[in-house]
Amino acid sequence: MRKTIRGSLQLLVCTTVLAGMSGCTWMPWTEKEDPTVVPFKTIMSGSYQGFLKNWDDNRQPVFCALIRSRAEWDYWMEPAPVMEDKRPVGPSTAHFDTKQYLVVARTMQAPDAAERPHVFTPLSVRLRDGGLRINYLYRRPASGASYRVKDYLMLAIPKERYTTGPVVFYENDRKVCELDR
Repeated sequence: MRKTIRGSLQLLVCTTVLAGMSGCTWMPWTEKEDPTVVPFKTIMSGSYQGFLKNWDDNRQPVFCALIRSRAEWDYWMEPAPVMEDKRPVGPSTAHFDTKQYLVVARTMQAPDAAERPHVFTPLSVRLRDGGLRINYLYRRPASGASYRVKDYLMLAIPKERYTTGPVVFYENDRKVCELDR
């Protein structure tokens, strides 16, 4: 009787291992990558010593830009170095060999420290109809601050994934601006 139970257990373990090994081909990590999805990394607005240069927010309430080079970075971003602050004023020139930046900004009531990371929430960056589509959420700050600031969402994307075509920004599922490239 013990031999039968032991043999049954060994057979059960072997069957489970074989079934698990053959089932690995069904695992999600073996699926091909979706070529329309562009990977991105969020760059917080306080990551560098600097700020986005002013624009006419009455004429253009939502500011959008694609920064592909150090020269374009210097055009849109204003350095503001502070003594003993170790943050860089921007990415290195070599960084632009592989990365580019998508920027969307608004003038808003100053958010408090707890709500600042949640004002802009990136959802997706996708290649669509020959261009690039950026979807994000915008939540108006409710801090009660008496002053306004210009804050932004910045996304770093690989340079080889997008080279030409329109860039369309969607805020809360509503088109807010389009860049032609």
